[in-house]
Amino acid sequence: MDEVEVAIVGGGPAGAALAIRLAAAGVEVALFERQPEPRWRACGVYSSPLTRGALAALGVGGEAAAALLRPIDAMEVVSMRGPLVRLDHHDPYACGVDRVRLERVLLDIAVAHGAQVHEGAAVRDLRPARGHTDFSIAAQGGISPWRARIVVGADGPASLVARTFGVARPSRRGRHAGITVHRVDPDARPGSLPATARMFLGRGWYCGLAPATDGRVNVGIVMGEATLRQRLAYGGPAAVVDGILGDLPGPAGKLRDALSTDEVRVALPLAHRVARPSGAGYLLVGDAAGFLDPLSGEGLHRAFVSAELAAAALIEDRRGDPEAIGRYARRMHRRFATKDVLSWLLQGFVAVPELADYALRRMSTRDAIRDTFGRVLADQLPASRALGPGFLAGLLRP
Repeated sequence: MDEVEVAIVGGGPAGAALAIRLAAAGVEVALFERQPEPRWRACGVYSSPLTRGALAALGVGGEAAAALLRPIDAMEVVSMRGPLVRLDHHDPYACGVDRVRLERVLLDIAVAHGAQVHEGAAVRDLRPARGHTDFSIAAQGGISPWRARIVVGADGPASLVARTFGVARPSRRGRHAGITVHRVDPDARPGSLPATARMFLGRGWYCGLAPATDGRVNVGIVMGEATLRQRLAYGGPAAVVDGILGDLPGPAGKLRDALSTDEVRVALPLAHRVARPSGAGYLLVGDAAGFLDPLSGEGLHRAFVSAELAAAALIEDRRGDPEAIGRYARRMHRRFATKDVLSWLLQGFVAVPELADYALRRMSTRDAIRDTFGRVLADQLPASRALGPGFLAGLLRP
């Protein structure tokens, strides 16, 4: 039986970032990713301006970061009924991320720091016991038994780790589903120049367009789970994307006839929550630690923050701090609870188109409110700034 101090299940950005931090600190860590190579999966690519700093801390800076990140200078929020608000990103810019290449780069850095990275290795079961967890790995060479003192779930919304440790909780309210793809951008600017992202608010759906590297734009569509299932039954994923894009106003509508550069991916459902992101023998990072909705565009930033907090907890635990694992859960709550409240509030606005239009019209004429809101979404200001009575009164008063 192979043994390791920390086993990470999942090789996406959160898992790879955690492996880098632990290996750099001298922690014995093994990462298991079921795919043999990074591939496109259902996810957004629009990310906070803080992502650049997070990548630099992991060893991805300069030319390497420039090859992965498309600078985004603004997000335009457009109602299909007319109102429009432009949320400017002052330097540093937000970014559109090449997620597939990013995963490759981060996994390679983890290996360079001494982490064991096993690609094409699927975790088939987890058997928690006192002081360790046994599990089986299915790879090209067959089935092999492993044991780890701590298991980290970086395996997304359907986390095997969360389910095994009994903390996964189904989301019963506001069940949304997503569909994503990259298409060639007919109006792409040179990659070094900032571009504008757009969010279109329809009735019962919204569609985000995020410029990415190599002259592409990421199309992300979110709607009710039941609605998407009905649409898929009548046409399939590509037809759903074409139908939404064909309705978009202005140049965005041209994306309907643009070439897709990867497969259309579907996520059903999107929302995922957990009772607690850490406990005896386990931690959860990234989407595995809970995910509401991509409306606020912070999934990748949250992945890196959770990896940083988890690394600190595991290093403290290794040094003999008996409260370190529990403290991770409290730190995650303090860091994200207010932003989650804001995400639910935004979902409430989007669910009532007339209310969303009213807010967009008010925000378009109130510079301070607009600037605060944009900085909150970009994680440059705490979410509490957009939840206080002064901000809400300034936004909603006639």
